[in-house]
Amino acid sequence: MMTSPLRSAFASSAAFVLALLAVPPLARAAEPARRHTVTVARDKAPQIVVHDDDVETTAEHVSPSAQSSVLAQVAAKGGVQPGRRIDLDLKDADIHNILRLLADVGKVNIITTDEVSGTVTIRLRNVPWEQALDVVLQAKSLGMVRQGNLIRVAPSATLQKERELRLAAQKQEFELAPLETRLIPVSYAQANELQNRAKELLSPRGSIAVDDRTNVLVTRDIAGNLDHIEELVHSLDTQTPQVLVEARIVEATSRYLRDMGIQWGGDASMTATQGNPTGVAFPSNLTLAGGASDSNTVTAGLNPIQSQVTNPNFAVNLPATVGQGQGGAIGFNLGSIDNNFNLGIRLSAAEASGMVRIVSSPRVLTLDNSEARINQGTLIPFSQVSAQGVQTTFQEAKLQLLVKPHVTADGAIAMHVKINRDEPDFNQTSARGDPTILKREAETDLLVADGHTAVIGGIYTRNTGRNLDQVPFFGDIPVLGWLFQRRRASDTRNELVIFLTPRIVNRAEALGR
Repeated sequence: MMTSPLRSAFASSAAFVLALLAVPPLARAAEPARRHTVTVARDKAPQIVVHDDDVETTAEHVSPSAQSSVLAQVAAKGGVQPGRRIDLDLKDADIHNILRLLADVGKVNIITTDEVSGTVTIRLRNVPWEQALDVVLQAKSLGMVRQGNLIRVAPSATLQKERELRLAAQKQEFELAPLETRLIPVSYAQANELQNRAKELLSPRGSIAVDDRTNVLVTRDIAGNLDHIEELVHSLDTQTPQVLVEARIVEATSRYLRDMGIQWGGDASMTATQGNPTGVAFPSNLTLAGGASDSNTVTAGLNPIQSQVTNPNFAVNLPATVGQGQGGAIGFNLGSIDNNFNLGIRLSAAEASGMVRIVSSPRVLTLDNSEARINQGTLIPFSQVSAQGVQTTFQEAKLQLLVKPHVTADGAIAMHVKINRDEPDFNQTSARGDPTILKREAETDLLVADGHTAVIGGIYTRNTGRNLDQVPFFGDIPVLGWLFQRRRASDTRNELVIFLTPRIVNRAEALGR
C-alpha cells in the first residue's frame, strides 16, 4: 500500500501534468485552411462534333460515344430537357422529319444545311432522345455544331472543312499578332526557379529571361500568353509558411524511503573478582557478552566511577542508516549496581520523501520544408589514461530540438521531430569520479493541426523494494521477531511526458486566408 507522503507527492505530480494538458494553445485555429485550386490557363473548348469513325479522336474531337453526355451538359445550360425517353418506329422516313421530331421532343432548335438529305429506317424502344439523335447522325455520317440550345446539322466532311479553315485563320491571326514585352516581378520565390515553369506557356514566338539583380522575369509574347504567365507567377509567388515549433518536456520524480532497525545486547559477569562466582568447580568464573561491538551508543551515567562504559557488545546489530541530516536513533543502557549485568538497547529509524519537477521548453522558428535545430548544454570533461599520458576529453550533455516541418494544403503540419534531453548524474560516478549521463530521446513523424498540442511520447517507470534483515529463527517468531529484524521499504517513480505544439506564423499570407 502506498504511504501518505508518496500518495500526496504523486497526486500533485498528476495534477501538474493534467494542468499542462488542459492549457489551450495560444493561437489555435478555429478550422483548418484549405488552398484552392487555381486555373491559370485553359485551352479553348471544342465547338464541332463530327460523327466519322475514320477521324481519330483528339482534344478537339468528341467521340460518338461521348456526344450524349456532352449534349446533356449543353442542353442543361441552354434550357434543354435531357433524359426524356421516346419510342420510334419509322420506315423510309425523311431525315428532316426525324430531326424535327427530335427537336420537338428535346425542346431544342435544329437547323440543317442543304446537303442533308435521305431517308432513315429506325425502330427504337424506350431510348433517350439524345441517344436517338446520335444514332440518326451516325447512320447518315452527319455531324453537329452546338451553340446553346441551337444545333446545326451538316455532313461531317463539311464540318471538317469548316474546322480546318477556322484553324488556319486562327494560325494566321496568331502569326500576325503583335508581340508584347512584360516585366513580371517575383517577390518570395527565385525568378530562375519560376522560369522553367513559365516556359511551358510560351508560344514558338515567345521568349523569357531572368534579371537576377531585381529578381524579375522579362517575358515577350502575345498578350494572351503573357496574361497566362503572369497569372501563373502570381499563383506560385506566395509567402513560404513559417512554422513555430514549441516542445515541452515535463519530468516528475517522486521518491520515498523508510528504514527501521534495532540494536540490543550486553554483558554478564560471574567471577570471584566481582564477588559472585558460580559456586562450582567448573566453570567457577563465567562471562557472557554479545558478539557485535558498537561505539555509537552513549553509556554515560550508568557507572558512577567512569563516565563511559566499555563499548556495549550487541547480540542483535541491525541498525537503520542514520547519520547527520537523516533519521534518528535513541539508545539506553540498563545495569546492575555492581555493574555485573548490563543491557544496552538502541532503536534507529529513518524516513525520506521528495518530489522533483523539471520542465524544459525549447522552441524554434523555421520555414516550410527547412530543417531547424536549437540546443543548449554543457561539456563534461573525462580523463583517459593512455601510453601518451592522461588525456582530457569532453562529452556533451545537452537539450536539443531538431525539426523539419511541412505545411499541408489544408493547413495542417506534418513534421519529423527529434528531441534530446541529456544531463549529468553525479550520484552515479565512475571509479575516477566521472559522472554518468542520463539520456532521454524521442524521434517520430507526425501530423498535427495548426495550433494544436500533441503528446508525442512518454515514459513511466516505478521502482519499489522491500528488504528484511533478521536473525535466523528468532526473526520468525510472531511479535517478538521485531526485536531481531531490520525493515526497509523504498518506492521511486519517474514520469516523462513530451508535448509538441506547432503554429503557422504567417497563416493568412501563406495559405491565402
